[in-house]
Amino acid sequence: MFKKKSNLFLYVFLIIVLSACNLPSGETATEEVEVSDLALTVTAQALLLQNSPTPEFTATPQFTGTPELTATPSIPQVSVSTNTNCRTGPGVVYDLIGGLNVGQTAEVVGKNSSTGYWIIKLPGSNTICWLFPQHATVSGNTANLPEYPVPPTPTPTKTSTPTATATLAPPAAVNNVTVAPEICVPIAPPPLYQYGGTLTWEDKSDNESGFNIYLNGGLFHSTAANVTSHPLPLLPFNMGTPLTWGVEAFNSAGKAAIKIVVMTCP
Repeated sequence: MFKKKSNLFLYVFLIIVLSACNLPSGETATEEVEVSDLALTVTAQALLLQNSPTPEFTATPQFTGTPELTATPSIPQVSVSTNTNCRTGPGVVYDLIGGLNVGQTAEVVGKNSSTGYWIIKLPGSNTICWLFPQHATVSGNTANLPEYPVPPTPTPTKTSTPTATATLAPPAAVNNVTVAPEICVPIAPPPLYQYGGTLTWEDKSDNESGFNIYLNGGLFHSTAANVTSHPLPLLPFNMGTPLTWGVEAFNSAGKAAIKIVVMTCP
């Protein structure tokens, strides 16, 4: 900086000297004053130019774009981390009506703050149900969602008491076994007789499957249920031989006691 100022003064001094040599002598004093004033002015301007700072270039600010805001969904949505049941209320006592699977999203239409359940609309339908909240993630503003009251628990379906199946018991024994009329017909050679007649009895039960008829302890014939008589064929026996007729009621549970009647000819 000092060297530049020295050069400047040297140039100014040479200009003054050269100018003084070319002017007439009669005007020397006046011109010297003017030259001196000019030199001072030039020197001052040079000093001002040396001391004036070079203006710095101010860069034009670049336009910075306004960052785009991420829109918050106006309708809250819910997804799940595992397949989750959706019921008519908050708990397993309520009917299961659907579910939300992993990868699906559903619209949230309400909430129940006391249980934490979300009330959603099942995807692809207008079915409204209560979603178990443990595996649920909800996006969007839920502050304005309506509060859903807990619905009454379903009335349990009345289970009918099975009607007890009656245990089948053996039938009751018959009563009043008789042979009437008794038929005794003598035949040759004596003393043979033909025994016959009609065997009758009283049915004392309503659960028999039939009746067995016995002659002298052996099975002679069987009849259907509700029958109370049976014709006896003519059978040859010696006179005075007793014939023992018996009647027995029966069913799949067992047999009743045999009731008998004894017939003798003559």
